[in-house]
Amino acid sequence: MEVEEQKPIQYRKHLRWGEHDPHRRANTPLGMWAWLWQRISALAIVVLLVLHITLPYKLVIQFLLLLTVTFHATLGLRVILLDFNLVSMRYHRALAWGLPAAGLVIMFCVWRWIY
Repeated sequence: MEVEEQKPIQYRKHLRWGEHDPHRRANTPLGMWAWLWQRISALAIVVLLVLHITLPYKLVIQFLLLLTVTFHATLGLRVILLDFNLVSMRYHRALAWGLPAAGLVIMFCVWRWIY
């Protein structure tokens, strides 16, 4: 039985001060983007909540608040499922796209049922 030799890990060259990595956005892992969008949605919830309190009967604000809360909650559910090992890390990409999509479908169904 022959053992394969593993190639050494190729690290990229360190960036110098003021230098930008043109591939930074493409090389950012999906989990980091999910984390970032959850933080952005948390800030949007705060803003929309203030608007909802000051303008309680505006359907657009209610819809945007429900949309943002749904998106934030589904990304939070993804984190819970992965952190407690309820779902394997192999499915993190499916969770990152599938849970928000399923949440949005359910949210639109509930919105149509209410209004």
